[in-house]
Amino acid sequence: MAPTPPPTFRKRRLGQALRRLREDRKLTQQQVADALGIQIDRISRAELGRTKIDIPLLRALLNEYGVIDADLRQTLEDMTRNIGKRGWWHSYNSFLTLTFQDFLGLEGEAQRTRTFQKLVPGRLQLEDYTRRLLEAGLGIVHPTREQLESRVAVRLERQNRLHERPYEVVLSASALVDHIGDPEIMRRQILHLREQADRDEITLRILPLDRGPHLGLDGPFTLFDFPDGGQLVALEALLNSFYLEDEDSLITYTAAFQQIHDLALDDEKSKAYLERAAHTA
Repeated sequence: MAPTPPPTFRKRRLGQALRRLREDRKLTQQQVADALGIQIDRISRAELGRTKIDIPLLRALLNEYGVIDADLRQTLEDMTRNIGKRGWWHSYNSFLTLTFQDFLGLEGEAQRTRTFQKLVPGRLQLEDYTRRLLEAGLGIVHPTREQLESRVAVRLERQNRLHERPYEVVLSASALVDHIGDPEIMRRQILHLREQADRDEITLRILPLDRGPHLGLDGPFTLFDFPDGGQLVALEALLNSFYLEDEDSLITYTAAFQQIHDLALDDEKSKAYLERAAHTA
């Protein structure tokens, strides 16, 4: 018997939302199955993201869970209809890992993203910076130049598709002194960060190196907030991204981001810091 394929990010996200709504009503899967006259397996597999559900079943579940919020109902119906829809990155699939495709999908669905980074985050990188950064993995992470250039193209396309969604970044000052490419590339990258910091949807704070111990020293992380009320933590490694969704992890990483955010320079001082760094790059 062939193994069951892993759920796509859309199925997983929908399943998480349905499970959360059921648990908020303090209902068991068996109680819901009995009320709707269906097998419990349909409920459990839907919550695990192991099967596609149709709109009539979704609406029946939302009625059972007492969901009257029209926006939430529409959000979940849109998620259901889009489960089989190919992402914009489909043409690059042969060059992207499944976990990175998942990351792109989650990023695209999030209504707010908060992140702590030790390098300039991909969504704020200039093309030359991106290329020099990825060239460190040529022949190792990216076996061919063609694959590397595809990753550059994907990163630039991400920037074009994620406007007008709140994006909160705390960036370690180490990102401004770790030279990626020549000094001119770094100078232009830092000036680009300064320009991006003026955009309404972007909050960019710099965390100086002298702020002492903080939870970000353990590594970068990203928090996604979704329209249905769900949250997810993404931890990025060299080859893969790992996701945490349990309540304890969400509480811990939310508090960690707040700690780092509070230690960082405020918005205006961060802009001034970037201006000084550009002149000394």
